[in-house]
Amino acid sequence: MDNTLLIVNPVSGRGRVRTILLDILSALCAGGRDVRVCITEKRGDASDFAEKLGPEVQRIVCTGGDGSLNEVISGLMRLPPECRPSISYIPLGTTNDMATSLSIPKKPEEAIGHLVETGEHRPLDVGQLGQDYFGYVAAFGAFTDVPFTTPQAAKNTWGYLAYLMEALGQLTEITAHHCRVNYDDGYIEGDLLFGFVTNSLTVAGGIVKFDEDSVSLDDGLFEVLLIRKPRSLAELNTTLGNILKRNFSSENVTLLHTSRISFAFDGPVQWTRDGEDGGIYQSVDVVNHHQAVRIFVGGGV
Repeated sequence: MDNTLLIVNPVSGRGRVRTILLDILSALCAGGRDVRVCITEKRGDASDFAEKLGPEVQRIVCTGGDGSLNEVISGLMRLPPECRPSISYIPLGTTNDMATSLSIPKKPEEAIGHLVETGEHRPLDVGQLGQDYFGYVAAFGAFTDVPFTTPQAAKNTWGYLAYLMEALGQLTEITAHHCRVNYDDGYIEGDLLFGFVTNSLTVAGGIVKFDEDSVSLDDGLFEVLLIRKPRSLAELNTTLGNILKRNFSSENVTLLHTSRISFAFDGPVQWTRDGEDGGIYQSVDVVNHHQAVRIFVGGGV
């Protein structure tokens, strides 16, 4: 019997899951599957459900945004590898970067149909920032806190536009952080405007994209994008333009591929994990756990 745990975040994606929950259950119960439903009420619930009930099922289906998926992955990482069930994902958040990287449909009805397709459960690397885990990105610096500082009410009302409004409000407060960076192949030191440690084809809702032939989600390596402090506003505009054009070899932009990286700042710095609050660190190690979980990607991916 294919036992399935369905974890539902009832508030993500403007509460859309409430209108499609019966459709999800119908798809999952087809063929006599045994489905258990857990509904989150607060942050951390999805992690606890995954850790407690994961060893009892063959699959966990997560509905919600990137933060909800992060919680499921984090909960599974507390279990021994042999006790971790595979993950399926119905993306209902605002950005859904993980769904983009995995070619999981973003339209609810297509995502539900995706659950019963014939496909593969693909291994996925998992990152660790300090003591906490992330599925696709850990970030610091300018604008990277926008996803979790944007009020939930604004997200529900305005969607992605709410993020842009929050980012515009930070333009006058941009600061750089002096940082010493150690990674697999070397050392970098400088004043960094922001940085991304990623395992994804896209971050920041698709604003930053990597070429598909340069990124693998299960190779044990992060893609690390570091942006140095520009000398002028004009240079800032040029730097941001290069990032949007996927030109990661310009003067102020560094792209690394590494399995491990450490950061040491002159003072405490706020981080994010998968678009949520990632904690404050003055120094921190980021480690790649190679092929730590399995996620269903459907046919043709």
